[in-house]
Amino acid sequence: MTAEEGGLRDGVYSGSAQGFKGTVSVDLVVSAGKISDLQVRPHQETPAIADPAIETLIANILEAQSSEVDVISGATYTSRAVIEAAEKALKKASGDLKDGVYSGSAQGFKSTIAVKVTVDKGAIARVEIIEEDETPAIAQNAFDQIPQSIVEAQSWEVEAVSGATFTSDGIMAAVKDALD
Repeated sequence: MTAEEGGLRDGVYSGSAQGFKGTVSVDLVVSAGKISDLQVRPHQETPAIADPAIETLIANILEAQSSEVDVISGATYTSRAVIEAAEKALKKASGDLKDGVYSGSAQGFKSTIAVKVTVDKGAIARVEIIEEDETPAIAQNAFDQIPQSIVEAQSWEVEAVSGATFTSDGIMAAVKDALD
C-alpha cells in the first residue's frame, strides 16, 4: 500500500509479522498524510544480518512512501516480516474500517471477554466491555486503560497492563475479533 492510495490519517500505527526467529513489530508514524518515520521494535532476529537489512528497508519504505519495496537479499525472512508489519500498520492508518458497531469476544484470564466496537468515519471511536467475569481487583486497570489505548492507537495491538496481561490480551483479541 502506498501513502497516496491509502489517504493516511496522522498518528502512530503498529504492525507485527513473523520473522526468521520471532515476531517483528513496527511503529509507523504518519504526519500530514505521509509516512514520516518507521521504527522496528527490539526483535529476536540475528543482529549482524537483520539490522543492516532493517535500516535499508526503513529507508526504502520512507522513500517510496509505501510498503511495496524489495526484500533484502540474505535477510529474506526478516525483510518479509518488516514489509508485512509495515503493510499492517498502513492498513490501520488508512481508516478503511467500515462504520458501524461490531461485536467480538476472546478468552481473558478466567472468562470470555465480549466487546462492542464502534467505528465512525473509518476509525475506532469506542470500545466497550459488554461481558466478562474476570477478577475485579486485578482486571479493572485493564478495563479502564486498554479500550482507551486502542482508540488512541487505532489498533488492537497496544501495550498490556502490567499485572493484568491475560485480561489485556483478551480485550485486544476481542477487538480484533470484532473488526476482522
